[in-house]
Order: sequence, then structure tokens, then C-alpha cells
Amino acid sequence: MEKYNFGSSDMAMTENFIKEIQKAFPNHEVNINNVNDFAIMLEEMKNCKACKGLASCKNTENGYYTDFSDKGFVVVPCKYRKEYEAKNSSLIKTLYLPRKIINASLDEFEANSESRNKIYKYIVELPNNEEAKGLYLYGTFSTGKTYTLAVIANEYSKIGKESLLIYFPDLVLDLKNALGDSRFEELVNKLKSIDVLMIDDLGSENITPWVRDEILGPIINYRMMSGLPLYISSNLSPKDLEGHLSIDNSSSSNMKAKRIISRMTSLVKTISMDDSKRYKR
Repeated sequence: MEKYNFGSSDMAMTENFIKEIQKAFPNHEVNINNVNDFAIMLEEMKNCKACKGLASCKNTENGYYTDFSDKGFVVVPCKYRKEYEAKNSSLIKTLYLPRKIINASLDEFEANSESRNKIYKYIVELPNNEEAKGLYLYGTFSTGKTYTLAVIANEYSKIGKESLLIYFPDLVLDLKNALGDSRFEELVNKLKSIDVLMIDDLGSENITPWVRDEILGPIINYRMMSGLPLYISSNLSPKDLEGHLSIDNSSSSNMKAKRIISRMTSLVKTISMDDSKRYKR
């Protein structure tokens, strides 16, 4: 929204304008230093009064309006924005990760490297390409892999898809503790059938044949057979992950690891994020 500008030659007009705005805000002092902001606030109030939803929002920031408080002018979410965010946040589930990760936003995603440009383009095109493969993001620590998964989860929520973002090492510990409990079967079934599954930090767990053959393998196989999206982050490349899954390097173990990697790569597109700068989230 364009602000009003005043020159020295039209002070009379400026004074009249200030008086008009002052009438709308009798409890506040309107002057030449703040009249622009009060004028925007007044216009956005009128927009909100006639608004029927985010799709018809005419304000500068969709779903937000300007208000005045003890701290000065602030931008706050409207009721439609609050309803939208509440609905979308309920579509994003996290396990063993801070809940605040669901606030990850595409608007704050920095496409400042080749890999991040690829990812950004992928995310932007995702709503129109629901049959696209998932992603396998790998690279060193603190390159934004987890944050990227959360951004993608948020984009899926906008099209009504439920996502589950899990920290895999803690999942393994939890499943071991849940053996023999009904919670074990419920959790595994959830991992298999959720609209979008996101496995964070695969390869950092204490891998055992049980984890590989009874947990990871069946989950990936189920999602492959059902055509359900899978996203993975790891510090290991797919080749190094295969070595990690081989465990004892026997021919049988190697074959099982290769089978999992083959099924995984049929579901995901691999992107190295090692060209990305380090991030603190």
C-alpha cells in the first residue's frame, strides 16, 4: 500500500487531511509524523469490515491488519488468518522435535545456493505437482535440512495434507520401549499411512537388524506400494547410508541394505545441501 506524501507547498491540504484522520481516531494524537500510518490503519479497518476471507483480503499483508498499541503501530493477524493457521498447524505432527519447528515458512527460506534454489523451485511447484517424488536431503550439520522439511510440511498443509515429521534416532528408542504395547503397532501404522512422512536424521540411529528389517524396511515398502510421499534428511549420502544399513557387511545384510536403498530412491529425489551455509535455527 502506498503511503501519502506531503510537500511544503500544500501544508493547508496536509492539515485538513490530519484533521479528517483525527476524527476517525479521537483517542489518539494524529500529527504529521504518524498520519500516514493512521491513514493506512483506517483503510485496512474498512477493508476488514467488508472482508469475507483470506482470498478477498485487500490489505498489504494477507490476513493481517495495522493496529495501534502502547508499543506503537503493530501488524496483527485477523480472525481468518488465525483460523487458517490453527487449521494448518493441526495438519503438521512432530515427534521428538520442538513444536516450534512447524512455524518454518517458505517466506524465510533462503535460496542462496544451487541446492537451495532447486529445493525452492520444487516447493513452489509442489501444489501443482502432487505426484512429485519426495526428497532425500543430505549434508553436514546445520545446513537447514530439518527446517527445509518443516517448510515442505507447511506447504502440504496448505493443500490439506497431513504430515508427520519425526526425529528418527529418538523414534527407534521409543519403539523399542513400546514393544509388546498397543502403542507400538499404532505408531508403526501411523508412519506407514500418514499422508506425508518426513524422517529426520536417518543414519544417526544405533542401527540393528531389527530396526532395519522390522521398522525401516516395512515402512518404506508400504509407502512405495501405496504411492505415499516420503521425505528424508541425513548426514549420509545414499551410498554411505547403504553402508550404514549393511551393519555386519555380510552378503545377506548387504542385500537387505541395497533393497531398502533401492525402494527409498524410487520414492525420493536426492539433493546434497553441502553447498549451503551453516544455519542456527
